[in-house]
Amino acid sequence: MKRTALHYGLILGLSVGASAISSLAHAQDLGKPPPEAEKVVAGPGKAPEAPKLAPSPEGTNAAISAGGLSSSGNSRLVAFTGSGNLDWRGGKNGMGASLVGNYGRSAPPGGDMATTTENFQGRVRYDRYVLDDASVFLLVTGRHDRFQGLAFRLNLDPGFKYLFVNRPATVLWAEAGYDFQYDTRTKEAREVRDDMGVLIDRLDKHETDHSARIFLGFRHAFNDSTALSNGIEYLQSFVDGKRYRFNYDVLFTAKVWGDLAVGAGFNARYDNQPLPDKEKLDTTSTLSLIYAYSSVAKP
Repeated sequence: MKRTALHYGLILGLSVGASAISSLAHAQDLGKPPPEAEKVVAGPGKAPEAPKLAPSPEGTNAAISAGGLSSSGNSRLVAFTGSGNLDWRGGKNGMGASLVGNYGRSAPPGGDMATTTENFQGRVRYDRYVLDDASVFLLVTGRHDRFQGLAFRLNLDPGFKYLFVNRPATVLWAEAGYDFQYDTRTKEAREVRDDMGVLIDRLDKHETDHSARIFLGFRHAFNDSTALSNGIEYLQSFVDGKRYRFNYDVLFTAKVWGDLAVGAGFNARYDNQPLPDKEKLDTTSTLSLIYAYSSVAKP
């Protein structure tokens, strides 16, 4: 019998329809929707989890450094510089301490040795982290500087710290807060004399000041052997608008063997209203041998 194209089309249509009905019936027998419907019901796949931020490294960092210079003959000089610092963080708590000192004696040809540099500074700090990158803190600083006229200077600095960048190799942070300053002046610094050496005034032995404090710090490790750290501090007095101070510190370190490194440092201290007959700017440059220890786990 001769079959037409219409006949073949009818047979093909019935076959496709029967196959679809069979598939649907089989799926319904199993209590599941057909494959196409199942995809619609299931919806999109599970959304990927948000990236998790690594917690700030915990542990202890410590370093101690020392350097010196000696000369004899036509020029005689003995100078010493030393420092040490300790930082610890555990959970939401952080503590730190540092000590730095510079001392030097020199003499002109035929003269007697005399002290020409004498300053020491110690700091203790506590941080309470309210966020992984933000903390409230209290900083206590004591300083003695004979040639700046300070028998002792006490600073109490409560404030807020925020880490803008907190990575193993790079840290950038800022601090803002209040500074209370209490000075005890040396006898020589309190005596104001004219060009003839005649005493014309005597300043108070103690003085207090209240200021706003802003600090910006930056540390970066170029590799496992070299690193740079520096910070600048600005203090603006509430008592006298013309009284302000800048403090700047920078240190470059390079490892020479194991945990030993060579450090080249510079610090500058600027006081817009120093004691009478005192310079506004004091600077110190150092070259030291540093030993460092760290218990912070490497990423």
